Amino acid sequence: MGAVKFKTSGKHVPLIPLNGDNEFIFEDLELVFLPGQLDRIALGWNNWQTIEQISEREERREIEIFLALIHLADKEKITRPLAFTPKRI
Repeated sequence: MGAVKFKTSGKHVPLIPLNGDNEFIFEDLELVFLPGQLDRIALGWNNWQTIEQISEREERREIEIFLALIHLADKEKITRPLAFTPKRI
Protein backbone atom coordinates (compact mmCIF):
# COMPACT_ATOMS: atom_id res chain seq x y z
CA MET A 1 0.00 0.00 0.00
CA GLY A 2 1.38 3.42 -0.96
CA ALA A 3 1.40 6.57 1.11
CA VAL A 4 1.07 10.24 0.30
CA LYS A 5 3.70 12.53 1.81
CA PHE A 6 2.84 16.18 2.41
CA LYS A 7 5.39 18.98 2.63
CA THR A 8 5.09 20.50 6.09
CA SER A 9 7.22 22.90 8.07
CA GLY A 10 7.01 20.80 11.23
CA LYS A 11 8.91 17.69 12.25
CA HIS A 12 5.89 15.44 11.77
CA VAL A 13 5.14 14.44 8.19
CA PRO A 14 1.66 12.97 7.99
CA LEU A 15 1.41 9.75 6.05
CA ILE A 16 -2.02 8.97 4.73
CA PRO A 17 -2.59 5.52 3.31
CA LEU A 18 -3.87 5.41 -0.25
CA ASN A 19 -7.16 3.58 -0.10
CA GLY A 20 -10.73 4.02 -1.22
CA ASP A 21 -11.84 5.48 2.12
CA ASN A 22 -9.82 8.71 1.88
CA GLU A 23 -11.23 11.72 0.12
CA PHE A 24 -8.88 14.01 -1.77
CA ILE A 25 -10.01 17.61 -2.08
CA PHE A 26 -9.19 20.32 -4.61
CA GLU A 27 -7.91 17.71 -7.06
CA ASP A 28 -9.69 19.50 -9.91
CA LEU A 29 -8.01 22.84 -9.16
CA GLU A 30 -4.78 24.28 -10.50
CA LEU A 31 -2.81 25.21 -7.39
CA VAL A 32 0.41 26.22 -9.12
CA PHE A 33 0.83 29.91 -9.86
CA LEU A 34 2.92 31.52 -12.57
CA PRO A 35 5.83 33.81 -11.64
CA GLY A 36 4.47 37.16 -10.45
CA GLN A 37 0.88 35.92 -10.22
CA LEU A 38 0.80 35.70 -6.42
CA ASP A 39 2.31 39.20 -6.23
CA ARG A 40 -0.45 40.53 -8.52
CA ILE A 41 -3.11 38.75 -6.45
CA ALA A 42 -1.73 40.26 -3.22
CA LEU A 43 -1.49 43.72 -4.81
CA GLY A 44 -5.05 43.52 -6.10
CA TRP A 45 -6.40 42.35 -2.75
CA ASN A 46 -4.47 45.02 -0.83
CA ASN A 47 -5.90 47.61 -3.25
CA TRP A 48 -9.47 46.53 -2.41
CA GLN A 49 -10.20 44.48 -5.51
CA THR A 50 -12.70 41.67 -5.01
CA ILE A 51 -11.98 38.00 -5.48
CA GLU A 52 -14.23 38.15 -8.54
CA GLN A 53 -12.22 41.01 -10.08
CA ILE A 54 -8.89 39.30 -9.40
CA SER A 55 -10.25 36.01 -10.74
CA GLU A 56 -11.32 37.64 -13.99
CA ARG A 57 -8.02 39.48 -14.46
CA GLU A 58 -5.89 36.42 -13.70
CA GLU A 59 -8.19 34.07 -15.64
CA ARG A 60 -8.40 31.72 -12.66
CA ARG A 61 -11.32 30.22 -10.77
CA GLU A 62 -12.47 32.22 -7.76
CA ILE A 63 -11.73 29.34 -5.37
CA GLU A 64 -8.11 29.27 -6.63
CA ILE A 65 -7.82 33.00 -5.86
CA PHE A 66 -9.33 32.43 -2.43
CA LEU A 67 -6.85 29.64 -1.68
CA ALA A 68 -4.01 31.85 -2.92
CA LEU A 69 -5.18 34.57 -0.52
CA ILE A 70 -5.15 32.10 2.37
CA HIS A 71 -1.57 31.21 1.42
CA LEU A 72 -0.61 34.89 1.14
CA ALA A 73 -2.22 35.69 4.52
CA ASP A 74 -0.26 32.84 6.12
CA LYS A 75 2.94 34.29 4.62
CA GLU A 76 1.91 37.80 5.83
CA LYS A 77 1.96 39.11 2.25
CA ILE A 78 -1.44 40.81 2.41
CA THR A 79 -2.38 43.80 4.57
CA ARG A 80 -6.13 43.87 4.01
CA PRO A 81 -7.99 41.46 6.30
CA LEU A 82 -8.93 38.27 4.52
CA ALA A 83 -12.25 37.97 6.34
CA PHE A 84 -13.29 41.55 5.52
CA THR A 85 -16.74 41.84 3.97
CA PRO A 86 -17.58 45.27 2.51
CA LYS A 87 -20.86 46.87 3.48
CA ARG A 88 -23.36 46.67 0.61
CA ILE A 89 -24.95 49.96 -0.43
